[in-house]
Amino acid sequence: MIRYLIKNNIKIMSRSMVNVLCFILCPMIVSAVLISAFSSLLNKYEGSTESFIVGYSIKSKDGSESIRQLLNGLGSNSDITFAEYQNEDPETILSNSEVASFVEFGENDYKIYVKDDFEIQGKIIEGMLSVSFNSMIANGTEPQTAEITVNKADFIPPVDSTDYYGIIYIVYFAWCAIVCASGLLSSEKKYRIDNRFRISGICEFKLYLAKFLSVSIVVLSGITVSALFSALFLGVHWGNILLSALIVFILVMASTALGLMFYSITNSLVLTVIIVFAIVWILGFIGGSFEVYMFSSTPESVRVISPIYHENRALIELLVQGKSDYLLSAILYPLALVIGCSGISVAANQLRRRGRK
Repeated sequence: MIRYLIKNNIKIMSRSMVNVLCFILCPMIVSAVLISAFSSLLNKYEGSTESFIVGYSIKSKDGSESIRQLLNGLGSNSDITFAEYQNEDPETILSNSEVASFVEFGENDYKIYVKDDFEIQGKIIEGMLSVSFNSMIANGTEPQTAEITVNKADFIPPVDSTDYYGIIYIVYFAWCAIVCASGLLSSEKKYRIDNRFRISGICEFKLYLAKFLSVSIVVLSGITVSALFSALFLGVHWGNILLSALIVFILVMASTALGLMFYSITNSLVLTVIIVFAIVWILGFIGGSFEVYMFSSTPESVRVISPIYHENRALIELLVQGKSDYLLSAILYPLALVIGCSGISVAANQLRRRGRK
C-alpha cells in the first residue's frame, strides 16, 4: 500500500514540473552568478621560499629598537619583507592577509605563528632568528631571548569560489524541500485526498511515511541532477563522493521532515512556506550560505546552532583535506531533526484527526 501511495504522490508532484525544475536550475544559476562575482575572493595566496612577507609585533618596549634593527638587517640581506603590526591578533592577520608567518616578541621570548602551506617559510624564519639571537646572546648584546616556541596556526586549506558556492548552494536549496511538496499538499487539500485514505483505515504513520518518502525522492532526484550539471558545466568538484552523497541524502530527509512538521501544525501551505523560508534563510546566513564561513565574524558558538553550517563545513573539508571534524555532526544533527520532526508531524495529524471525529 505504501508503494502505491508513494507512486501516486510522485505522479502528483510531477504535474508541477516548475517546482521540480527549481531544484535543478536554481542552485546552478545562483552558484554561477556568485562564482563569477566573487571569483577572486577565495583565491589562494601563492607564497614562495624566495620572497615572502613576515609580520611581527613587539610587546616589550625594552630592546624594541634593537629588534627592529635586527629585522631590517635580515630583510635587507634577503627577499623577506618584515611588516610591523600593533596590538593585532596573529591568527587574524595570517587569515586575512598575505603574511606567510608572524613573530610575536614578548618580554623575554618570542612566538612564531606559521600559516598552513608555509611551513618552509616558517622554518626559514625560525632558523634566522635562532642564529641571530644566539649570536647576540654570545656577544652579550640585548635583547635576550628564551627558548623559541613555534605555533602552527589552524586554518582550513584554501578552496576556490567555484567549489565553495557550487557545494553550499546545493545544501541551501535542498533545505527548501517544501517547495517541491507544495503541488502534492495543495492537491491533497483541494480534493481531500487525506480524508479519503483515513476513512479506509490506513494508520497516520503510513500516510506520513508515504508522503515523506515521495517528497524526499523527488527533491533528492532534482538536487542530484543539479549537482551533476554543476560538475559538468561549472566545474564544481566534490570530495569523498560516498560521504558527500550521504550528507546530502540525510539533509534532504531533514528538510522534508521540517517542512511537513510545520504543515502538520499550521495546516496552511502559505504559512508553512513562509516559516520554512525564514528559518532556512537564518540558518543559511549563520551557516555560510551568504557569508563565507571562513571569513565570518559570527561566533562559533552561534554558527554551530545551524545544521547548514555543519553540512557546509563537512562537505568543504572533505573536498580540501579529505576529512572533517564536522562529519559526524553533519550526519547526526539532521538525523535527529528527521526523528523529532516526524514524530511531531504524526502526533499533530493524529490530534487533528481525533478532533474531526
